[in-house]
Amino acid sequence: MNPSLIEALIDHTLSCAAYGASDRALVLPTVDARQLANVADLLSAGDTYAPISDLIFGHESSGSPLTVFEENASFIYAVGTMALPESRSASNPSAHLVRRVIALKPSIIVVDDQILTVDEASSEGWRLCSTGVPRVSGRKGEVQEPTRDISWETLLPATSVVQSKSISGGESRCVNLTIEATNRRISDPARFIHVFEIRARGVKNIQMQSALAIHSDQTRLTISARNRTFQMILPPPDQGAGTIEISTANQKTVLKNRPFAAGVLPHGPEGTTLLELWDSDYRGTRPPMWDIGRPADELVKVVTEGKVQPGRVADLCCGSGSDAIYLAGKGFDVTGIDIAPTALGQAHRKAAAAGVSVEWLFADVLRPPKLKPFDFIYDRGCYHVVRDKNLPAYLETVRGLSHPGTKFLLLASRFDEHEANATASGVTEEEIRYDFLESFDLEWLREVRLESNKEEGHADPPGWSALFTRKQAR
Repeated sequence: MNPSLIEALIDHTLSCAAYGASDRALVLPTVDARQLANVADLLSAGDTYAPISDLIFGHESSGSPLTVFEENASFIYAVGTMALPESRSASNPSAHLVRRVIALKPSIIVVDDQILTVDEASSEGWRLCSTGVPRVSGRKGEVQEPTRDISWETLLPATSVVQSKSISGGESRCVNLTIEATNRRISDPARFIHVFEIRARGVKNIQMQSALAIHSDQTRLTISARNRTFQMILPPPDQGAGTIEISTANQKTVLKNRPFAAGVLPHGPEGTTLLELWDSDYRGTRPPMWDIGRPADELVKVVTEGKVQPGRVADLCCGSGSDAIYLAGKGFDVTGIDIAPTALGQAHRKAAAAGVSVEWLFADVLRPPKLKPFDFIYDRGCYHVVRDKNLPAYLETVRGLSHPGTKFLLLASRFDEHEANATASGVTEEEIRYDFLESFDLEWLREVRLESNKEEGHADPPGWSALFTRKQAR
């Protein structure tokens, strides 16, 4: 469960007003076809954060923060949360929308909307606004924009009423998809999933095929087009990220069981280069130097000596998961966070083989999703790498993930000018004390060797072991 998508509500009102009968409110999350076309125009042009944000929030909220954003060579994945306009029904509390957008390159866009906190006496709907005249046939439709032709299909809800209706006083025309919700319980949020194909004016439809299957609360979306098949598992947008697999028409795997992001990842040319750099370390024939395939000695010590007790623990930069799996086996409720999806795939398989459960989050520790504070935070090898990149963001992450009394075990590379194998990213005792002692009490800070998988005969690099406790609120 990712509570950030509910807690990070954005104070924003969509441009289209509520529409409905005299005694019924109709809540209408809206998509603008021009923004769909703009995203498609820019999918191969580098950083797409701004146009995706416009598609989720509307032009009026340009600059509103997305809670999730990921750029990949094959897709863009983003999530945003906003307040919907109040209905005309006095009994209807404020409604909130969690919108997930998945842009499958080069020209398919999935919009997955979930409406939360709607009174059971209200109706709900979904609206597509366009400058062209929409043509609707059953659960499919088409519209022409100045630069693009757009086709779409409604996959969820399974039953709906589709009608074309113009908005008075403007040039836009809208398609309203209406759901009568008088028998729906408040605890059952309404959900809409639409798949759009965007193509250049006059270009024939690519014969995209899409199918939605729901089994045991698992929503699986399959889309086939242009010699590519995309298979996605999509939990409700407020409950988790899901996964994606991509294959060719002849069943060659392009991307296997890849987790979607759980927070905002580095993006643009520099960000994608950084992501590729970290992920490539786990795609070689030999694991990276720091991946020793077993829990770190210092972690085992604090657990066996009772310095930390089973509870909720966050493993920052968890890699392929050896430490997180060890903690899960000792009764901890573990969340592992890493920026390398290949490492998380390895971690998932290792956890399954060990028979333990760990929540793996594909996220940047410098911009993590909003999570409930943890009882224990563990960092082996992350702090000394990101310190020179964005120390304030790292310290804010540690503070945000902790509460008074949280234990924090830090294993970091030690700078030692007399050591031949000391790393340039090593830190000093003074730096550790300066960075953490404002918010944490220090139980120990001692010199150790950080285990590595170097060849026999090579000494392990110098390191620090520091155990902190978050100070009580003043």
